[in-house]
Amino acid sequence: DDFDVFGDDDEEEEEPKETRAEMLQRMKIAAEERLAIKEKKQRTLVTLEVKPWSTETDLKALWTKITTEIAQPTLKWGQNCHLADVAYGIKKICMSFTMGMQDSSDEIIEKIEAFEDEVQSVETTGMSVL
Repeated sequence: DDFDVFGDDDEEEEEPKETRAEMLQRMKIAAEERLAIKEKKQRTLVTLEVKPWSTETDLKALWTKITTEIAQPTLKWGQNCHLADVAYGIKKICMSFTMGMQDSSDEIIEKIEAFEDEVQSVETTGMSVL
């Protein structure tokens, strides 16, 4: 018996080798799974300006109404809002929210505009992917 220092077996082990097409398919599936997980974690930050009809509108109450009545599974409202002057004593609500990548900010804006007695217009001032 010869002692093999490197531990090589002269006998060929019969392992089923993966074909190139099978390997590419396996790698493609793994990449798609990683992409799906990454997209699920991605969020969009949207900043809005909500303008009221009159100076008598209680903007803090309107902001509370918007953030409590409009809800979706991936929607998260900002912790607070900022009131900014527009003109002639009218102020606007500057607010933000985050949503999933698959969601549409248009749906949320339409829901805010549905408060017709209090909201004159809603303008998107910024949108960025987090």
